[in-house]
Amino acid sequence: MRISAEDRERKLAQSRDMAARIARVSVVSMAVVLLLVLVITFINARRINRPIKLLRERTKEIACGRFEDALRISSPPEIGELADAFNVMCDRLKELDQMKIDYVSHLSHELRTPLTVIKEASMMLQQGVFSHRPEKQDELFKVVREECERLIASVNRILDFSRMEAGNVDFSFTQADIVPVIEKSIMKFSPLFQKKKISVIREIPRPVPPLRMDAERIEEVLENLLGNAWKYTQEGGTVTVSAVHDSRNGEAVISVTDNGAGIPEEGLQQVFDKFKRVDDRRSAIMGTGLGLAIVRHIINTHGGQVWVKSKLGEGSTFTFSLPASP
Repeated sequence: MRISAEDRERKLAQSRDMAARIARVSVVSMAVVLLLVLVITFINARRINRPIKLLRERTKEIACGRFEDALRISSPPEIGELADAFNVMCDRLKELDQMKIDYVSHLSHELRTPLTVIKEASMMLQQGVFSHRPEKQDELFKVVREECERLIASVNRILDFSRMEAGNVDFSFTQADIVPVIEKSIMKFSPLFQKKKISVIREIPRPVPPLRMDAERIEEVLENLLGNAWKYTQEGGTVTVSAVHDSRNGEAVISVTDNGAGIPEEGLQQVFDKFKRVDDRRSAIMGTGLGLAIVRHIINTHGGQVWVKSKLGEGSTFTFSLPASP
């Protein structure tokens, strides 16, 4: 069957028309797809750029020391997770910034009083106020010496704690008996206890097995606890030091108990935090506020635990445990 020229031309025209329509549809489709891509890209860019802009602005605020407002971003999920991590970092930075403020405040308060005393005593000696009373001059010299020793002790305690936090303190663990360490610590405080007429009771009912410990550091722990007991126990009070072997848990448990002022219940969780004073009456007593923080660090390094029980007006019991030698 032969196709006429007219039919052939008609079919070619139809083919060209169909090709043109396909081309137009393709162009329109591509334009629509491109537009959709642009819209989706714009929306996603805004979803990402806005949180990043907030993050950048919040970073600038933190650089200026403003930690108040948390960064609140929920979507997209990845940016939300980044915001949560950022908020955790901000909280930690805020805590560190407050610690720095507390550190400077406590340090200036701790140093100001003895420096003032030394200054006034030195001026009195220089002016010869008691030049005709040698006994008074000797008293002033004694005051200057005691305040200098107090300054040195405070600075050493701060430096020790800083080294402990940085992990730059070496512990020398050996097999040692805890009882001589307890006796030595009590002996150091005997003059102070006698001056306040504080009775010291020892309760060590049976032998405590040797412990793997740094005897000097445990002595430092006991001196901190005995020092607190001495500070906060009224004249004529009682301090009890006990040590028992807990065979069930394989550890030695040592306690220092006083019948002093006690600690408010709401402050019990804070007593081992550095620079913390949990009661105004306790704040009136000078100190760096690092003693119990040092105690906790030393005991934790030994693999033990430390805790406190106290009742306001009845006294406190500070207890720490040390693993017995295997």
